[in-house]
Parts: sequence; C-alpha cells; structure tokens
Amino acid sequence: MAGIMIDAKVDRIQVPENLRYFRLIEEQRELCAETGCQAEFYKFGLGQSPFPVPSPLQKALSLHSGMGTYADPIGNNEIREAVASFFNERFDLDIEPYRVITGHGAKGLIFSILTLLTGSVIIPSPGWLGYLPQLRILNVPYYRLYTHGAGNFKIRPQTLEAMLRGLVKTQHLLILNNPGNPTGGLYTKEELTVIANICRKYYTFVLSDEVYSLLAYEPSSFVSMGKIYPEGTFVIHSLSAGMGAGGFRLGSCIMPEGTNPEIIRDVAKIAATIYTSSAAPLQEAGIAAYRSGKEMDQYLEAVRNILRIITSRLAEMCKTIRGIRVTTPMAGFYFMADLNPLMNELQNAGIMHSNDLAPALISHPYHIATVTGEAMMAPYGDYFIRFSCTDFDGESALLEYLEKPPEPEEEEAFFNRYAGRMIEGIKMFQKWVEDIKEGKFQMPPQ
Repeated sequence: MAGIMIDAKVDRIQVPENLRYFRLIEEQRELCAETGCQAEFYKFGLGQSPFPVPSPLQKALSLHSGMGTYADPIGNNEIREAVASFFNERFDLDIEPYRVITGHGAKGLIFSILTLLTGSVIIPSPGWLGYLPQLRILNVPYYRLYTHGAGNFKIRPQTLEAMLRGLVKTQHLLILNNPGNPTGGLYTKEELTVIANICRKYYTFVLSDEVYSLLAYEPSSFVSMGKIYPEGTFVIHSLSAGMGAGGFRLGSCIMPEGTNPEIIRDVAKIAATIYTSSAAPLQEAGIAAYRSGKEMDQYLEAVRNILRIITSRLAEMCKTIRGIRVTTPMAGFYFMADLNPLMNELQNAGIMHSNDLAPALISHPYHIATVTGEAMMAPYGDYFIRFSCTDFDGESALLEYLEKPPEPEEEEAFFNRYAGRMIEGIKMFQKWVEDIKEGKFQMPPQ
C-alpha cells in the first residue's frame, strides 16, 4: 500500500510552543544522561497558570459530572448571561447576553471566528504563535505587522495605517493581544482609541485576545477594546489564564455590538461542526466561576498580586544584565528579553537566527528552557526570548497570600521563598549572556 500523502499546508504549521518546549527538554536530558549530568533545568517556557483551579469551579464540576447530554454549541442562556454580567461589572462594558458565545477554549473560538469572516488578517509580530497555524489551516491571507522595542513592541498607529492603506479595499481583521504575550505589556485607553479610529477608517474589525485581562497588576489600568470599539471588536476570554483552568477548555467570545442574530447562528453552526460544544459539566463550572462573587474576587486579587511580586522582580533582575533590553510586565506571567544589541556576539557564537536561541540556552551546562524564534512568531533575524514565570508552587503561594497578604516590605521575602528556582535560572541566564559576550560559548552541533 502506498504511503499516506499529507496536504502541503501541514508542513507550514509550526510545532506548537508547548510541544517544542517539552521536546527540547527531553532531548537535552538524553544528552546529559550520556555524560552523567543530573543538573537542574530552569523552566521558563510553559505558559500555564501555576495556581489551583478555584474551588467554585471544582465543586460545580463535581456536582454536574453526571451530565452526559450534548450542550448548546455556543453555551446555554445561563452561562452567556453569567459571562456578560461578569465582564460588564469588571470592565465597565455593556454586553447583551445574546452577544456572548462560549466554546471549546479560546483557541476553538478563535478558529470559529476566523472561519466565519472573509478578508485578510493582520498579526502583530512578535506575538503568540497560536494564531498563525490556524490561518494556514484555513488558507486565510495574512500580513505580519512588525513591532519594535522603541514602542515597547506595541502596534504603531502610523505603521498600521500605512499597511491598511496599501491593502485591497475590503474587510480586514486586526489581531490585538492585550495584555501582551510575550511582553506582558498593556495598551492605554489613548493608544486603543487611536488604533480603533484607524480600524474604523479602513473597514477593519479587531479580534482582541484579552485572556490575561484578569491578571493586570493594577486592575484599573486595563481597558478592553470592546469598550473603545464596541461595534467592531470580537473580545476573547477564557478560564485558562486568570482562573487556573487551562485543562477545562472553556472560553468566551463577545461579538461586536449590533451583531445580527443570524450571524450568531452562523457561529453556532461552525462550532457545532468543529467541536459540537464545550462539555456540559464544564459549562456549569463556568457559571459557578462567573457568579462566585467575593470568593472569586479574593482568588483573582491574590493571583495577580503574586504574579506581580514574582514576574516584576524577575524582569528587574534581567534588566541588570548588560547588553540586553527587557520589557516591563504589567499583567500576567510573561516578559520578553531583546538580545538584538548582541547580534554580532551571538552570530560569532554560531547562533545565526532566532530559532537557534532555544537550543543554545538549553545546552549544557546552562539548561535554560525558554520559548524563542518561531514559537513566539519572532522575525527570523531577530533575537527575542519569552520568559514565563510560572515555575513555582502556586498552591502554597496562594494559600499563604490568602491567609495573610505580605506587606510591601515583606514582598521581597515572599519572592525569595517561592521563586528560588527561577532566581537561580535568571542567574544562569546572566552567565550565558556573559559567556556569549566573552566568546566562551559556541553553539553545539544540532
């Protein structure tokens, strides 16, 4: 029998960042085992909340675990009302429940929206890799909008307008990731307003990926694009980041203001075709999460402050390393290091392009596992590293914080108590950078 023939577009799909990350660690472990090395690995790659699933979700899932019937493809009325109420209250939105769609995680909903819309898509780079493979599977035309350190890797209005002015005069979709992955940055209300006005001018909708919005260190600093550009924004949320429930695979999309109910039915048709629905017990768990009031408020306050204490300090440690630039995290558990000032030294070390950074960092004796290159949609010739600050005991940190939040003068001790492995990892990263600058590192053969 002839071999299986694969569609050519499959070869254009990058390996998802989590698979690439674990593969790098496993391959290096095997190499180290051959020499008897049992040194620790410093894990900065996995973008997954370290905190336990909030108890209201766990209890509701247990109570409804016997539900075996199919659920509504876009969520029952109760969960759609709960989502609308939750985000109206927190972000001063005005969402009618009929505009809320729930589905199989943020990824599943993004895929449904990309399937629904016609026209080209604009993706800022560097950014989260997950959008690009979906566009390639769907054969949707797309354009990369490159961002730069001088603007903290945010969309430059003049660059966006220049791109849109040069495109065919038809519908477009801009992907906006706010708060940012990989930078941890936040857009201000003024910045969003300028972008929204450009999008209005050029018939461009926005897919605003706001999955880290509940993790803004200063909650009032986050402004949803759904508030600024309600008639043209698809707002994406999920339980994964803020509520520590990545495995639940439950997300929500707020459709633009004034969306025709017929279009909502079209999304339901697409969702039912792709994944039938999110699981019925998980919808009940979602309802409990969004309606748990004070208990969820306490959970979210603790989580975002723990992440502020840990992520901000790790970023500050990186900023002391001469020769690199580091973004300032304002939400979530990411920050990004820009190594382009060391381009000559990196190339002298045999690190010729962005994809070489990850295998270089994880090599012996450094053992630093990160996300770089295509895994963060970085340009081929740019040297960027994403640090995910999640390698700590989130459950213990959460319990301690809920029992007695540390005073400002106690936060450093809290940081040292829980971020020990990552502190050592940043010190090892500093050694790697110094070895690069001093010509002591050479890229191992691959």
